[in-house]
Amino acid sequence: MDHAHKVDVLLAHEVDVSKATTCLLHQLDCDHWYVACHHENLFVYHLTKGAEDRYAVSFQCTAPVEKGIYHGRRAWSLSIIPLHGVEALPEAKENAIKAGLAELT
Repeated sequence: MDHAHKVDVLLAHEVDVSKATTCLLHQLDCDHWYVACHHENLFVYHLTKGAEDRYAVSFQCTAPVEKGIYHGRRAWSLSIIPLHGVEALPEAKENAIKAGLAELT
């Protein structure tokens, strides 16, 4: 992971993690996600294109999460980290992602 290219997004309001993930899949040209790990309030999803992991997205959720229960979670903050040689997000893409996430309920 290249933490130097990490994009932190403090959300204007809490958003549904499933809706945010769907938005990010579209914005980042990915086609699938999976939970790479989680611990209490933190989830780390990997977004993939084909068989390639392209981004790690960490969600800070509002309440501790039971093992195996991912749906219905709400997040107040997230970070996007490009993986394995994926280029850093251009500022225009960062802004588009932030705008898209701000529209979610």
